[in-house]
Amino acid sequence: MLRPGYNVVAGDGAVLRRLVAALFHPDQPADPSLRSNSGAGGAPARAGLTLAGDDGVTWRVVRDLAGPCQLQRFDPERRAFQSVAQDPVLIAEALRAAGVPAPERFAAVLSLSAADFPSRQAPGGLAAISRQAPRRPLAPDEARKKLEELRGEMERARSAEQVQMEMDTLQSRLFKLEEMLKSSDQVRDRLNVAEAAVAGLAGAEEALSTLRDPALRMAACRKATARRDDALQKVAQEREARGETGTSAPAPLWRHPGFLSGVGVGAASMLGALITDVRSLALAAIPATGWAAFEGLRWVGRAEGSETAGRRTRWLDERERKAKETWERETTDVRAAVAAAGVASVADLGDLLARVQEARTALSDAEAGLATWQARAETKDAVAERIQVEQEIGELEQKLTAETGGFVRDTHSLEVEIARLERELESPAVDAPPVEARATPAPTGDPLRTLFERASADLALSPGAALRALQPRIAQVLPALTVQRLANFFVDDRGNLQVQAGGKLVPAAALPSGDRDLCFAVLKLGFAEQGLAAGKSVAVLEDAFAVLPEGSRRVIARLLKQIATGRQVVHATVDPIFREAADHAA
Repeated sequence: MLRPGYNVVAGDGAVLRRLVAALFHPDQPADPSLRSNSGAGGAPARAGLTLAGDDGVTWRVVRDLAGPCQLQRFDPERRAFQSVAQDPVLIAEALRAAGVPAPERFAAVLSLSAADFPSRQAPGGLAAISRQAPRRPLAPDEARKKLEELRGEMERARSAEQVQMEMDTLQSRLFKLEEMLKSSDQVRDRLNVAEAAVAGLAGAEEALSTLRDPALRMAACRKATARRDDALQKVAQEREARGETGTSAPAPLWRHPGFLSGVGVGAASMLGALITDVRSLALAAIPATGWAAFEGLRWVGRAEGSETAGRRTRWLDERERKAKETWERETTDVRAAVAAAGVASVADLGDLLARVQEARTALSDAEAGLATWQARAETKDAVAERIQVEQEIGELEQKLTAETGGFVRDTHSLEVEIARLERELESPAVDAPPVEARATPAPTGDPLRTLFERASADLALSPGAALRALQPRIAQVLPALTVQRLANFFVDDRGNLQVQAGGKLVPAAALPSGDRDLCFAVLKLGFAEQGLAAGKSVAVLEDAFAVLPEGSRRVIARLLKQIATGRQVVHATVDPIFREAADHAA
């Protein structure tokens, strides 16, 4: 069972790909080379694969490549696998429901070999006929040496099997603990929301912190404002009353016509009496001077009234000034807080204070809720147990890697091979005549177009939709692989694949062999990413990129690591460039 991520293994990629295909599709005949290789001490005659399905169930399929097949389901209660089916057709249907790809998708999208590249394919006709001869029996000394190696591998396989069983048990326990601890998500979400609300009011809280007691200071500000408004209203009323009944300052007495006329008539009468010696004229001076005196008294009264009104006006102005100065002095800090908080009025500042207090209260409640949850005995036990289980799983993984290198054959396969070698030592076998393998037709047509059409059809996408789905990866990888020589892919009305090169479109089939290989790698890996996103599956790659230059291989190594994030990619290669980029190497 390989771990999620980008796995690089040092092994025969062709055998690995055929073996995964045989386990994924037990209703299909196994590749004959797997059975023939088992007789040669190669790939096992019996193989198994464990996978976590889309249905949340952990499945294990065990297949005898020359005979029966068995599907097992992990029972969390018993912490063991139980057999559920032995019919290959039923097993294949169950695996499809669990997310295993169909044989067509695995071949077209989720697997890659060096022979798939355009530079490795024959231009047409049939591929060369391959011949495979069955393994000849080993010499007695070689057989004994091989037998000792197999017995050592058997010990490691049994140890690995035991470790794997312990890891399965711990993984099941870890899953239950994580499910139980998920109740903390709501508590933590509530705390995160409360913290975000307090952080959003940080500026307002800082402005309010300038007030020693914001609520009391704002209440005092409202009272001061009310007192000021009341005083200004009274001043306005008194000014209004003064404007209706008040007297303006009188002109000087010597400019008053009534007084001047009285004085003038009296003086003229006295002067006339003296000059004409008519005594009766002097009598006219009496009423005239009396009138002048009367007008003078009236002027004095108006002058006194004007002085009184002036004093009243100055008193009202002073009262208004003192009311404003008192209000400004008593509300300076509150008005400064209003400006710092960026609100329009004291009322808005009060609403802001209420929001800050509510946010602080909510934060305190959330922190108290989290503390209460963390203080519960079952929570502490679950957290401590989860840490312990994770440590134990890590230790078992290290142990499995240290003892077995991360990959071993199952014990049944080793037992079969050990028994075969023991029989050979007891009774040497007679050599079998060579058998000619069946000729396999090579793919015809343009490999790039064939890949595009097959993968698009398998993913149930039109050519245009498939190209749009691949655009993010194409734009990222194709220019980097070709040093900006090639920029993008396009599909014409006839379905022909075209490449943007130097600002113009060029048919993909007309590109040089090296560029076609790079374009093929980009398309294949893009489709593999889409296929992995469709379900819980695995992409299997052979050591297929040796035809590409070193710089291109480094770009593809980084791309494979990105594609494998949250998924599973198995790459059989000894190239150090890919092993350095791998999440797990064996």
